Amino acid sequence: MSKEKTFEEAMGELENIVKQIEDETTPLEKVLELYERGTELSRYCQNILNRTREKLEQIRSENPEEGL
Repeated sequence: MSKEKTFEEAMGELENIVKQIEDETTPLEKVLELYERGTELSRYCQNILNRTREKLEQIRSENPEEGL
């Protein structure tokens, strides 16, 4: 990905890709291109979620009395 997107930006782009793929008028070659980009965005979002989960677990382990 050329510039860092926020999670929300990446999800918005992914939603648009899904709509285009579901559109029966989208040419097959374009669908393949969109699918590849969607896969990239999906991995990107999953990485953000994983890093966020790890950070939350770290915060919880450092502050067990907080009850988060």
